[in-house]
Amino acid sequence: MKTVSIIVAGLLTLGASTLMADSEVNANENLNVNVVSDSEVVDSVIGTSIDAADSTINANNNLNVNVVNDSTIEDSVVGTSIEASDSTVNANDNLNVNVIQDSEISGSTVGTQIKAR
Repeated sequence: MKTVSIIVAGLLTLGASTLMADSEVNANENLNVNVVSDSEVVDSVIGTSIDAADSTINANNNLNVNVVNDSTIEDSVVGTSIEASDSTVNANDNLNVNVIQDSEISGSTVGTQIKAR
């Protein structure tokens, strides 16, 4: 894997996180598995990024699996993050698999992230 070095400020998140403001978010049949072994994870994101304004997002049967082994991760989120503001987000039956091993990742996004405004 290649090393990515971009410095950004953020908060550490391990797992799935949902932030909503005046929004409707449906996350059904959602499986989020995160395995972090012998790794250093600091303020980082691991997933696929979707940024939509005034949109409806449908993601079905969402399976998000993140495996981080012997890695250093900074300014990232490990798992699935959905941020919605005045939006409708449906997350169902999707498959997202991320495997990061023996890597250094800083200020990067690898995996699934949905932001709707």
